[in-house]
Amino acid sequence: MNASTPLQEQEPLFYLRGVRYRYNGRQLALDGIDLDIHRGEQVVLLGANGSGKSTLLKMLDGIISPSQGTMRALGQEIRAVAAGEDAFHFHREVGLVFQDPDIQLFSATVFDDVAFGPLQLGLSAQEVKERCAEALANMEATHLAKRAPFELSGGEKKRAAIASVLSLRPEVILLDEPTAALDPRTKWLLLNLIRKLGEAGKTLVTTTHELEIVPLIANRVVVIGEERRILADDTPERILGNRDLLIQANLIHENLHQGGLNQILSSKTAWQD
Repeated sequence: MNASTPLQEQEPLFYLRGVRYRYNGRQLALDGIDLDIHRGEQVVLLGANGSGKSTLLKMLDGIISPSQGTMRALGQEIRAVAAGEDAFHFHREVGLVFQDPDIQLFSATVFDDVAFGPLQLGLSAQEVKERCAEALANMEATHLAKRAPFELSGGEKKRAAIASVLSLRPEVILLDEPTAALDPRTKWLLLNLIRKLGEAGKTLVTTTHELEIVPLIANRVVVIGEERRILADDTPERILGNRDLLIQANLIHENLHQGGLNQILSSKTAWQD
């Protein structure tokens, strides 16, 4: 496709229409999702706990498929991917970083975890080493390579888990609550690393309910309400400036002082300065 083609005219990487999902055929998790995500976007799925945003992220990763509706991802029917059809190729292009990094870190050392994906591709030993070195360097985690996952702090585990996805060099990186349970210093370090991935051209989709991180990692925000539907889809500035919307989505309490939102909106400028 011509590189000059406007983003909105390109075939979206993800196309969802009327998507619903029920766990065990009963519990409604998503209810009528219409969504396009294009190459190179940095999208935040913003919603309160229980709104269905993590379920949507798993669907984007092809782990589950809609109970109802139409969904395509990277030109493939997501139902086929979830059923295992060409799933290996799909997961070379789309990588999911789970909220709990212990799900992804299962080897004796961090290097072994980061090398696991490239080894499955049948690459030479030299190329595996090069990919691991690149992924660890991108996450500023080279010094962690020989350590066991259980020896790492929460923030170090997050960085190692992201590196294990980056070693596959995916087109799309999905991040589920990446800053959950991190101390402030580690949180800002991780956000800076995620921001650099976006600047490098990666397509990023991140779930969170933490408003203060949104301006730093997103150029688009999709708000999912407690009704498990999309309430709004706009720029970070417009979403965070809409106090009524944030109250409706249970992202702030109505008694929160307006100055708190203004501080969040100014955080991106402060970060750049």
